[in-house]
Amino acid sequence: MAIVTIADVLRHAERFEQMLAGYYNKVAHETTRDGVRLLTEYMSRHRNRIAEALDKMDPSQVRLICCSEVRYEPHAADCQCFENLKLPKDADAARILDAAISFDECLIDLYNQTARQTNDPHVKDLFESLIKCEQRDEIELKKIKAMDYF
Repeated sequence: MAIVTIADVLRHAERFEQMLAGYYNKVAHETTRDGVRLLTEYMSRHRNRIAEALDKMDPSQVRLICCSEVRYEPHAADCQCFENLKLPKDADAARILDAAISFDECLIDLYNQTARQTNDPHVKDLFESLIKCEQRDEIELKKIKAMDYF
């Protein structure tokens, strides 16, 4: 069994966020729908939550957290989240929002798995903060979808 550190989990989540930003950016450039373009450009620019969370913390605490280990590698948010989702080239905003909600759920699952494996309160706090951020995002996306602006 390989040792998995919190730094490994965070790097993986950051790569996933970068994939999401790239995905949203690609959709923004391919769509002919103005509402979808605006929505995906916005979502592309707001996918750096891990960096924002870590920037709010004391650097020495971040180093300690990143060195912490988890017993099992969490089932990670990865390409399968994208592969399991087939969107038409000119998808409407509702379908894009559904996709974004499912991506948030992938990250929430990753963060929950990691938080459950640690007894370190600082690590738990970090992941619970990331979970809350993704949950707030998910609620906002659902509200936007319910308002049917697009």
